Parts: sequence; structure tokens; C-alpha cells
Amino acid sequence: MTPAQAQLMADKIKQVEVLNTLAQHEINLTGGEASQNPEIVDIFKIFKTVTPNVCLHTNLDIQSEETKRWQRLVDIMQLGGRIDITLYPTVWHERQKHLLQQMMSLQNKLLANVVFESVTDLVMQLGLLVDFFKGLKPEVPEIAALLEDYHGKVQYLAEHNPNCDENIYTTHMGDTGSFTQSGDFIFGINLLPAFGMDEQGRRAMTSNPFPKNPYLLECVAARGSIEIMTVQQNGNMTPCCDVGNLKCLPAFGNLFEDSPQEIEAKFEASRLKIEAGIHKNRTHLNTDKAGQWVEEGIPPYCV
Repeated sequence: MTPAQAQLMADKIKQVEVLNTLAQHEINLTGGEASQNPEIVDIFKIFKTVTPNVCLHTNLDIQSEETKRWQRLVDIMQLGGRIDITLYPTVWHERQKHLLQQMMSLQNKLLANVVFESVTDLVMQLGLLVDFFKGLKPEVPEIAALLEDYHGKVQYLAEHNPNCDENIYTTHMGDTGSFTQSGDFIFGINLLPAFGMDEQGRRAMTSNPFPKNPYLLECVAARGSIEIMTVQQNGNMTPCCDVGNLKCLPAFGNLFEDSPQEIEAKFEASRLKIEAGIHKNRTHLNTDKAGQWVEEGIPPYCV
């Protein structure tokens, strides 16, 4: 993405009421590795004219504090942006851990994503975070306590029922919160199961940690509500967290090419198409057709 493209997007977002409303909650610059874009700081500044809440995701797989990638992240944090991370155990000790320590002193919010292949894998990754936050100075006891709570529950499952299904996992985790606060620092964590992909690059019906159960997504767009909108770099929009692997086909307009009126018209037409496809998906889940794609182009796990 270029600053010129970002400016076009920002201008159009301001003109479409539903997009502007969503933007006031947050604009998240994600998909790929945004810190590799040499113009990402200027792009950030442009979106900051739309909303004060602009964040950026990074894998934090960065060689050192001397790199341009790291300096871009520092610039964004100093401008009031939030940087979120995904934990990667293979580079945690070598790269991520030290840079995360620096991030903790440069911003007062963090969302950490943990993508896990199995329950035992999740135990290991949560253990890394527990050790990290327990060792921080100044201390962040509330964050450490939340992570220890998660770690203890998952460790119990790993020892007593490592091949449990998703229902057992969800029930066992109970009402453990996703957010906590230590002082003025707000911390959030997302535990995300990993998925296999088919030859067309489409997500599997079941997750890797819980292969016994279809991993279903409830589509609020089909129910007349838009809570999130993903805008791809070509301007196409989809009303979910799809960054390319869900392959939902109904088009909700293009920020570059469509007028505000055209975008709003496509919202309703595509919502009706999604609603029809989801009705078929629900029927298929109760038959031997579960997992089949319907002609509306709605992923078979969306209900």
C-alpha cells in the first residue's frame, strides 16, 4: 500500500457512515508484515486523521533495534499507535522477547495472539508468556495472574485429556477473561487454533487442535450487523476478519472504485446473498453435505 492509496481509503471511509463508525472503534493495519513497508509510518498518520485508534500487527521477527523495521514500529508507538504481536516460539528467545520488553515501555496497550497446533503446544507458548511477564520490572501482577490462570487450566487438560474436543476445552476454560490491566497498562490475549489449508488455499472445516468438531463462525453480517470490515490492499471489502483465507465471495464494494452510494447498495445485496448461503450451510451441517461450498460462495463453516 502507498500513502496515496491510504488517503483514498481514508477519504472514502469518512464518507460511508457504517465504515466511519467502525473506524472510530479501531483501524487495524494487518495482513502480511506491515513493518516491511517503508511508507507505513506515513500511512499510519493518514489513517490517524480518521480515528485516534489505529493499530498495527507485527510478527516481531526483527533482527535488532538497529533495523528500519523496528524504527518504524517505534515511530508509530511514539505517535500513539498500538503495536500487537503474534507469538512465534521459534524466534521468541532470539528476537521477540527482547523487543517486546522495549515495546512494554513505549506503549500502554498490547494484544498478544497465540496460534496453537495442539493443547500441549498451547501449554508451551503460554509458559513463555508467563515467564516473561512474571520477570518484568516494574511488575505487572495482574497480567501475570491472568496468564498463569490460562496456563494452569491448559496444563491440566494437557495432562489429563490432551486430545479433548473443543467443547471440553471451552468448558474447562470457563469465563477466564481475555483482558486485564496492571496500572495503566491494558493487556489482551487471543488464543487462536491453527488450521490446515486445501489446495485452493481455503481453511479446513476443523482446526488442528480439535479435529473432531467443525470450527464454526457465526456471521453477524447475515443478521444485519457489521462489526468488522476487512479492506484488502486492492480495495475490496469483506465484513469479517478475513485476511484472505476464508474466501468469502460476496463483494461489499471497493473503497477505490465505488462511490459511497454504490458501497451502501452492495452492503445490502451481499448481506442477502450471505444470508441465503448460510441457510444452506446450516442445512448441510445436519447432512452428509457438511463442508461443501454453496453457490453463493459462503465458506461452509460460516453459520
